[in-house]
Amino acid sequence: MGDELRQANLSDLKINDMTTEQRAEIRRRFEEFVSAFAKNGPNQQITAAPKVKKWVPGMKK
Repeated sequence: MGDELRQANLSDLKINDMTTEQRAEIRRRFEEFVSAFAKNGPNQQITAAPKVKKWVPGMKK
C-alpha cells in the first residue's frame, strides 16, 4: 500500500474525506516540498532584498 499511496493522485479529495494514511502522505509531500526550497532549513528567516541605487548615465561613483 505504501508505494501505491506515494503514486496516488490525492488532489481531488478533501482533507475530511481522506483516510489517516492519505493525510499522512499529504503531510509527507508537503514537508518534502518545503525542504526542497528551504535554504537554511525549515526555520529560515526572510531578509529584505538589497536596495537598488538609481543609475544616472555618465555619473561615476
